[in-house]
Amino acid sequence: MKNLAIVLLAGLLCFAACGDTEGTAAVAETSGEATAETHAGTLQQVLDSGEVIIGIGQEAAPFGFMDENGALVGYDVDIARAVVERLSDLSETELSLVFVPVTDETRISWVQSGEIHMSLCHTNNTRKRDENIDFSVPYGWDGKGVMYDFTLGQRDLEDFQGATIGIKRSSSSEGEIIAYFEAQGWVPPTLQQFDSHTAGVEALVNGQIDGFTDDNSIVINTAMRAGYTVSPEGQLSVTETLYSPAYFAIGIPENDSDWRDMVNYALHELWLTGEFQEIYEKWFGTESMCPIPMNSHHMEPQVVG
Repeated sequence: MKNLAIVLLAGLLCFAACGDTEGTAAVAETSGEATAETHAGTLQQVLDSGEVIIGIGQEAAPFGFMDENGALVGYDVDIARAVVERLSDLSETELSLVFVPVTDETRISWVQSGEIHMSLCHTNNTRKRDENIDFSVPYGWDGKGVMYDFTLGQRDLEDFQGATIGIKRSSSSEGEIIAYFEAQGWVPPTLQQFDSHTAGVEALVNGQIDGFTDDNSIVINTAMRAGYTVSPEGQLSVTETLYSPAYFAIGIPENDSDWRDMVNYALHELWLTGEFQEIYEKWFGTESMCPIPMNSHHMEPQVVG
């Protein structure tokens, strides 16, 4: 596998250096997209500098957060480190990892501007976001329901018609939940934005909103870390019906296929060796801080040959 990857890398670099530059320039000129031209050659930039600059979220457990000792930990953090290790093996270049803190507001724009080479910040690969950057194959799976106060009675999505639901600022939940309610012919909820998941959960507990929503893994973990019980019949619960799936992917520069290919190769190798499954089990296994079975979700590595 390593030898094959090296051959693929050599081919990618040769194409980048010796390809039809006239044709590439013509496409950039006619499309008017400066972003593609600006980010062309990310792979070569990384190999030249020996650094992979990764935007990482630090405010959403279990993906990226500070532990009690002030260390940056989480699922995204472990995946990022493993990807860089694989990129070093694939390129036969010792690459160092540089973490740059990003938020929900900057995780896309900083990939666009070139401040970071990739972004891991529990980012759901949506069509709207794909208009601005590209994505790797999915490396995480989740869904979105609505968290509510179970002590007031059991509820499901339909019960939130016309209710006030909190969302994290810059979350894709805003468009997704409205679209789902409209598709069902239901009265859409009123959405209230919060600067953090913690603030949203506290507003729910204090009765300021009727529900709070984002990726189930994040809202459940946020509530549990704040000391609240979350279960089908706990203090807080999440609707059984989901209004949107979530497919977490690595954000990478638009129209930079060489770099996207190498990131995907790295993820594929993690899957084939079983290292990916070990990381997933650590953060989402039955004994983890946020149990979410992988079920039928899986990667589909490219055929070797």
